[in-house]
Amino acid sequence: MDIIKRIRLAGLIMLIGMVAGIFSVAPAIDSADYLKEAFRQSNQVIVAAIFQFTLSLTYMGFAILIYPVIKKFSDSLSLGFLSFRILAVSVSIIGTILLLSLLTLSEVFVQNESPNTLDFEALGTILKSTRDTINHIFMVLLLCVGNIMLYILFIKARLMFRWILIWGIGGSILSGIASIFVLFGAIEIITTQYLILNVPTAAFEVFLGIWLMTKGLNRKIIGSL
Repeated sequence: MDIIKRIRLAGLIMLIGMVAGIFSVAPAIDSADYLKEAFRQSNQVIVAAIFQFTLSLTYMGFAILIYPVIKKFSDSLSLGFLSFRILAVSVSIIGTILLLSLLTLSEVFVQNESPNTLDFEALGTILKSTRDTINHIFMVLLLCVGNIMLYILFIKARLMFRWILIWGIGGSILSGIASIFVLFGAIEIITTQYLILNVPTAAFEVFLGIWLMTKGLNRKIIGSL
């Protein structure tokens, strides 16, 4: 595959990842009565798990496509980006497994004639808290660090306009701050404050995906490879 097609496909995969991320949300798991609702809406939970796994594949697919291009400009930054992306994908897959574990727990709870509610609630709280920590803190932080490395590489290699990449770096920093706030309990997940801090990153990734599909990277630089 030539470089131009590789870059365009990377942009398409970014957009697919955004769509997968939207559909990976499982309201039944996030509800207060998730021990009952997860099993009652099992199809919704399974679909969310499928889309979260798809999201993991898009993260890895983007890295696989872009790495052969960016490694020609900086071994350290490109390898750093790839390493953090692999870690983020691994963490995301663990999050998917935990989502399905909550579904199994809900099934056992609902089908048990006389469940020990306190035991189920304790285990459910542990699984749910661990999943939230993985998805909204550690995975996000790993992605942000890797993305900042990628955007710095783009700037140094003059592969895109600087102002676009500064937007990306700023958005990644804000998303990282949001995750740190969640870690220390300053804000809750899926609140107005959390969403506002993540809007610049979401908007940038949609923009970047479209940009890579339509314009690609600096053809003067890429053409010299």
